[in-house]
Amino acid sequence: MSIICYLRYLCLALLLIICSNFIPIAFPENVSNTGNNSSLTHPSNSINESKNVTIIDAVGDIECSKNIHDKILQDNPTIFIALGDLCYNRNLTNFINTYNDFKKVDKLACVIGNHESLENANLKELKQALEYCGDHWFRKIANDTTLLIGLNTNGNIRLQSNWGKSLVLNLTFMDGIKNVLLFAHKPAHSPPGPDHKVVRSSAQLFSAIVDKIPEDIEVYEIAAHNHLMAESSNGRWFISGAGGRSLYDFSTDSSWSLVNNKEFGYLQIKINNTDGNVLSTHFYGFDDGKLIH
Repeated sequence: MSIICYLRYLCLALLLIICSNFIPIAFPENVSNTGNNSSLTHPSNSINESKNVTIIDAVGDIECSKNIHDKILQDNPTIFIALGDLCYNRNLTNFINTYNDFKKVDKLACVIGNHESLENANLKELKQALEYCGDHWFRKIANDTTLLIGLNTNGNIRLQSNWGKSLVLNLTFMDGIKNVLLFAHKPAHSPPGPDHKVVRSSAQLFSAIVDKIPEDIEVYEIAAHNHLMAESSNGRWFISGAGGRSLYDFSTDSSWSLVNNKEFGYLQIKINNTDGNVLSTHFYGFDDGKLIH
């Protein structure tokens, strides 16, 4: 071999070695170096259940010293909704420590009560509640047949009214929705009693949204604030505020088929995932899990 040929082979070998250092490595298609996929629906906006029935447990005016957590855990609901006044400790730490196991698996939603707002709390607790619960929110559940809307009745009523109306007036967004469930701390309707009468701003917030929902969709209002369990005669308004705080003295009338201020308990709603029909709305006791209504 001539010296010229030898040098050519040597140069070629060196070139191959250099180039091999710049050959890209192919990653699997489902690996992302950002740890993110913007095409996925955020879990706080949509929960699609593979089971036949979606279960919602809801209660407010919660005392963390009661055995509410263990009873809800035993139910294993699709979602637990805490309806404000979350453990009354001037901060949200006790509530977070108690219920964060639900939060970690995206089975918790909460709304802000007056005891997390400047009405009865401090700015630090309000900030903590806004970060943990959000000011207002929505979720689609039961295979996208049911829309949950969470509202802050101590927040900006006009802002939330406009936001809620924008949801229910969006025909694309509402396609396939059979039920709308509105959750808040202060109710738009309440049985008669001396404590916590309906606040005008709360009633206006609910009605602004409800009035825009198509008539063929079932609408339910679920709140707390009044420490009792109550269901309206039309089966659409619920007070679930018997979460452990001292019970209030209320009475029934023709608008309310149930007013129970003798026991602590919570509301459970079951929805058929196939057709979106609401299967049941029942109150259960915390101490023994018995059916109250």
